Amino acid sequence: MSKEGIPQFSPEEFKRRYKNVRTMMDREGFDTLLVFGHSGNRQHNHASVHYLAGVAPRHESYLIFPKEGEPTLFITHNNHLASAKEVSVLDDVRRTAKQGRDSAPSITQEIKGKGFGSVGVVGTVYYQVMDAVRRELPSVEWADATGAFREIRARKSEEELAFQRKAAGACDDAIEAMTRELRPGIEERELEIISEKAAWAAGCEPQFLYLNSTPMAASESCVPNQNISRRKIQMGDVINTELSASYGLYSAQILRPFFMGDPTSDYAKLYDVAKKVYDQVAALLKPGTRTQDIYEATSLIPESGYTTVDGLFHGFGVDILPPSVRSLDFPPPPRFVFEENMTVVIQPNPTTKDERMGVQLGDMGVITGEGFERMHRVAPEVIRCG
Repeated sequence: MSKEGIPQFSPEEFKRRYKNVRTMMDREGFDTLLVFGHSGNRQHNHASVHYLAGVAPRHESYLIFPKEGEPTLFITHNNHLASAKEVSVLDDVRRTAKQGRDSAPSITQEIKGKGFGSVGVVGTVYYQVMDAVRRELPSVEWADATGAFREIRARKSEEELAFQRKAAGACDDAIEAMTRELRPGIEERELEIISEKAAWAAGCEPQFLYLNSTPMAASESCVPNQNISRRKIQMGDVINTELSASYGLYSAQILRPFFMGDPTSDYAKLYDVAKKVYDQVAALLKPGTRTQDIYEATSLIPESGYTTVDGLFHGFGVDILPPSVRSLDFPPPPRFVFEENMTVVIQPNPTTKDERMGVQLGDMGVITGEGFERMHRVAPEVIRCG
């Protein structure tokens, strides 16, 4: 077996993570964490296991991460064990006694054998497993540690930022490739293939391309679709895209509308609102900014008679991280204060209230001591093709 070409973090990076996680455990009174992951959502649901073990298995896994002592990673599928042991930074990587959702005996034995009395649970553990473990360990105290753990992951190191910058470059390459290839007669599905080839060529992994195309003069959809059709692009179309690529599981995201010709007056207005809100939010971001500040900066959307059908702002890393903010016509977000080295995606998506017209404009950046630094080179501007 070989790890050649598989992105890896340094031993110092894992020491930093372990220190921060164990500080949280000490504060919350946890003897150990039970960290669960599975391969759903493009392996993003393994983000927390990957954060501590350096591997994201393709099936369910359970990580016992003690406040003191060595962690243990349980792999639930026998034929996945060898690869996990090869890639993981942990010394103790084992298969569970039973496969899949019958993993409770191995977890129970480990927690009971180490005498852990307080366990913080990270992730959405299958109820079959969680119920069985709790029945066998009635004296153990359990608490949800997912939120506290995700807050730790929201603060990026320089190594993590380097991974995300590489992913951002792959997203930019994909947008530029689609810009070159967009023409009347090309199918939506062909654009997906073009974007994926660009991401692989950049040394990254394509995560997804969401896309919708519709005639601007007779618009029928307002947001990128997750199921891409074989519809042929025509002059006069608008194509909304949301694209993500990753490097070492760390992701970037970019959202751009493409116009086949000049935007109609209705779409020009939608784009103008999206761009103004993007700029207003970007100008606010710095250490100490609150989610309420971002929320209030979205007022132009409802004031212009529009709404949104997607989040307007979210943290990012391997997966979506806190906080998430929608426009002012939705309930306010929970309180959150931004810190330096958090990566976020700004993505205003003004939409008509009948949801027949809309644009999405956005990308990822990092909060620095000076403010918001975009991590993409493709400018948040109108892209005209054809």
